[in-house]
Amino acid sequence: MLVTRSVRRYVASQVNGLSFQSRLTLTAAVPVAAVVAITTVAIYFVAQFVLYSQLNENIRTASSNTSARLVPEPGGLTLHISLPNQPIGNATQYYYQLLTPDGQRMLPEGETTLLPVNAADRQVLAGQAVDSTHDNWVQGTHWYIYTRPIAGGLALQTARALTDLDRTLDNVRLALFVVAGSGVALAAVFGHLIARAGLRPIFRLRQAVDHVTDTGDMSQGVPYTGDDELGRLGAHFNRMLVALDQSLRTQRQLVADASHELRTPLASMRTNIEVLQRSPQLVGYERDRLLKDVVSQVEQLTRLIQDLIDLARGDQAPEEKEEVRLDWIVAAAVERAATNWPLIHFDAQLDESVVMGQSGRLDRAISNLLDNAGKWSAPGGTVEVRVDARRMDAHEVSVRDHGPGIAPADLPFVFDRFWRAPAARGMPGSGLGLSIVRQVADVHGGTVSAELPLDGGTLMRLRIAPAATAP
Repeated sequence: MLVTRSVRRYVASQVNGLSFQSRLTLTAAVPVAAVVAITTVAIYFVAQFVLYSQLNENIRTASSNTSARLVPEPGGLTLHISLPNQPIGNATQYYYQLLTPDGQRMLPEGETTLLPVNAADRQVLAGQAVDSTHDNWVQGTHWYIYTRPIAGGLALQTARALTDLDRTLDNVRLALFVVAGSGVALAAVFGHLIARAGLRPIFRLRQAVDHVTDTGDMSQGVPYTGDDELGRLGAHFNRMLVALDQSLRTQRQLVADASHELRTPLASMRTNIEVLQRSPQLVGYERDRLLKDVVSQVEQLTRLIQDLIDLARGDQAPEEKEEVRLDWIVAAAVERAATNWPLIHFDAQLDESVVMGQSGRLDRAISNLLDNAGKWSAPGGTVEVRVDARRMDAHEVSVRDHGPGIAPADLPFVFDRFWRAPAARGMPGSGLGLSIVRQVADVHGGTVSAELPLDGGTLMRLRIAPAATAP
């Protein structure tokens, strides 16, 4: 058992050290080689069985057609065979030997070579067996010997040389060895060709990976044909390249946009700080106004950095979702918004709603919707907040303001990163709030949309799938 395990581990280590193409070649060639070897061995033993069966039948026929008797002569008993006999070296004829009850071996006149006698022959002589056959070597010649009882308590041995049969079997072995070797070689060659043909898409995939690794260019896809496993692998790899390229483009765009957005408040803050530094005599209203601008710019930078952190968090591994009360989250966000926008009235009607989600992200998305509505509402205006749990496929949070609304041409871009309507570019904000809302909706498998009611203002709808169980 220990030796078997050691051999198995050694074979596994050797196979694992081969390339995938070599292992695939072995996978294709070894079964064919095994089938060829088994077939070859089977053919050889079948041929041997047929030849020996024919020989056994012939020697039995020859022995049954041969009669032997002992004739008394002046010098003693002499063996007489009814058929003419040939010398022992003639492999095409039969050779005879008589066994007497006392175990003596008697040869026809003129013969001197005695055939071997084994235990089976003695059992035939003693009447304990019908007949017996065996092969043996006599004076460098391979013989097949058949023994049967005859009258008078004697046993007749008939032998035939196996020289021709051995030569035939040698030729059969040689031919089968050549055929088997050729079959194994062809199996290896065709296995190699099949492995190369089958792995050609893998080679193209490797070249594409090397190209992306060396150049960073993901525009070159993998050419593929067919709808098999390798074809689908090429298609999946191309889709992965497209997604990765889009992700890198989005990342570069985010960095460029963030740099642009950071440049303005930083420049303004630096200017104000330099004015304060160069004008120590500045006091009163002017100094307070500059300090107020610096604080406002710091707050703007803080909000921008927090928005960037929230956007970057969307590219990380998703957090686990749990059952959360959407109406509670909206209620808490409405309470904060009412504090932040004291001149705006928030009208909330909240159905009981349970969804599968991340409470922190949902709270940030809803807060952004409320801040956006508060920013565009006139003092004394009303923001209508609803949680609708009547739909089975999605629970909806809607936020509607009665401000100037969004221009129809700008409607497709309101959820893009850093996009700001022309009318909003003079207002505080980074242009990331609504893009965070869309990101949260995507993470939760939901949707967010903007609509323009007929009586003015803007209506935002955030839809999230409900939880499978009741609260």
